[in-house]
This record gives sequence, structure tokens and C-alpha cells, in this order.
Amino acid sequence: MKKPNFKIDEIILVLIVAVLIIVVSVYDKANQPKNEIEKITGMLTDGHSTSFAPNGVIDESKLIEIQKMSYDYFKKSLKVKNDFCVYVEDGNGNIIFAKGSSKLNGNGVVCG
Repeated sequence: MKKPNFKIDEIILVLIVAVLIIVVSVYDKANQPKNEIEKITGMLTDGHSTSFAPNGVIDESKLIEIQKMSYDYFKKSLKVKNDFCVYVEDGNGNIIFAKGSSKLNGNGVVCG
């Protein structure tokens, strides 16, 4: 039986590919929250069933409907994995709507 005859170049190539796979994997996971932020923002403003601001104008009845939803149901309807907090301020900086995980309470915003 003949032993495989690996050259240093082949081993280096395998290591480079392995490192690239690890880097790409870590990079994708690091960008996931940003992608979910964009996803949530898009769904709340594009006419989706959970949208309360299509075309940048707040639909007050839809906002009230979402406010009555549980956070877990709202999260499932957005198909989001990570915790989040959505809030809307009026022109004076007063929070008129907040929905999200209580883990993210802070800076005067009560999400849960």
C-alpha cells in the first residue's frame, strides 16, 4: 500500500481554504444583526402585514393593533431570530410607541 505523498504546497492550500471558510462564517454572523435591522425596518414600512408606516406615514389603527400584540407574536410575524426594540417618537422626542424585548430597556425606552 502506497502512502499519500503530500507536498507542503497542498497542505498550505488546504489551510488557506479552511481559514477563508472560518473568516467568511464569522463575518456573516457578525453582519446578521444589521441584516435583521434592515429586514425589520423594511417590513414595518413596506405594506407587510405588520407594517404600520407604509410610505413613511404612520397608520394609527395599525400601530394600535401591533401595540396590542404580544412581543413573541410580533417577533414571529417578522420572522426575526434576535431580540429587538422598535419605538416611535413624536416631534418633541416623546415616545408614542415601543414594542420589543424587555432585555433592551434603557435610555428612557421601555420596550417590554
